[in-house]
Parts: sequence; C-alpha cells; structure tokens
Amino acid sequence: LSGALSSAVTDVPIYSILESHKDEEIYYRTDHHWTGLGAYYAAEKFAQTAGVDFTPLSSYTKKVRTGYVGTMYKYTNYSATLLNNPEDFVTYAPTSSYVATFYDQKLQNGRTHDLFWYVDDDHRSSWYSTYLAGDAYSVVIKSGTCTNGRKLLIVKDSYGNALVPYFVDSFEEIYVVDARVFSLSLTSLVSEKGITDVLFAECAYSAVGAYRKNVEALTE
Repeated sequence: LSGALSSAVTDVPIYSILESHKDEEIYYRTDHHWTGLGAYYAAEKFAQTAGVDFTPLSSYTKKVRTGYVGTMYKYTNYSATLLNNPEDFVTYAPTSSYVATFYDQKLQNGRTHDLFWYVDDDHRSSWYSTYLAGDAYSVVIKSGTCTNGRKLLIVKDSYGNALVPYFVDSFEEIYVVDARVFSLSLTSLVSEKGITDVLFAECAYSAVGAYRKNVEALTE
C-alpha cells in the first residue's frame, strides 16, 4: 500500500502523548475504548506529523451525556458495581461545515448523515457507537473548509471512529474504512480516489492479532 503513496510510511508515536495526559480522562472506566479527549490528543499528534492544520479543542461543541456504562458492563455480565458507578460520555463535534456520506462495504448505497448518531438511553452500553454509527459503514467526508488538496484514508477498527471528527478541517476529503469488514482493494482505492495520506488507526490487538490478515488481504 505504501508504494501507492507519495512518501514513505511514518510512525506516529502517541504513547508519550497519552502518557503526558494520563491524569486526564483519556480512557473510559466502563468501556475498553479511549474517550473523545484521548482520541483528540492522538489526532493532534497525527496532524502534526502529517503537517496539516489542526483545529483546537476549544473550537468544538462539547456534549456531555451522564450515566454511561460502556462495553465492560456487558463483558462483566452486567456488573452491578459498574452500573452503580457510571461515568460521563463526552463528545466534541466540529462546528465547521462538512458532508458525510455513509456507504456499505463496497462504497455503494450511500446516505448522508451527521458524523454523530444518536443511541438511546436503553442502549447506553453502546453509546460509543455515537461515533459513525459504530463499524457498520464506510464513510466519505468532504470538508467545507479545507482546500489543501490532501485526501486522507483511515483504515481503522472501532478505536479509529473517535478520531474522524477532528480531521474535518485538516483534509479536503476523508475516507474511513474498517479493515475487518471492508471488501474492496485498499491499493485500488488509494489510486482511484487520489489519496495522499493513509492513517492506520487500530488498537494493538487488531494491528498484530487475527485482524492483521484482513489488512494484508485488502492490499493485494
């Protein structure tokens, strides 16, 4: 895949950045994902590495939902301890304009929707799916503000979902695909869409575990 890009693959070292913010709520207590704040710090580091503009967190619209008990609540067989110790679910929405289109795994049958989807209180353990409606769709975002000619492809698992809103002002177009379910060639996608940048945004398990084969298959 790197051969289809204009530059070599570059590591984006986010561990030290997250370490410097360890006293902040960068990961959930009741969910295995990072928070919107943790994702913001990682996105900022990527933008610095890529050399693109990046909008400060103060420019986003902050929304807080109380009473969140995430995936760990389900994984621990609906633990009463977690239920009685909920946390806040916080999102940061861009205030600038964009158009997001949600497609199936062949980039067909598109429908426009905001990057944030409403998940009701009866499914509070799934509130992380507020980002991009979870992993069901491939998404194409066209920025209404950025004119730098850069196009970003994000190859992700669920961790990458929370990163996406922070790049609306940094790239003219953003393509988001989940390597676990996407069915097209990533190499062809890069060439056909004129992708200039590719970000692999996956947790360690996906990067080195069974899902690695999915990424390898999509680059053939």
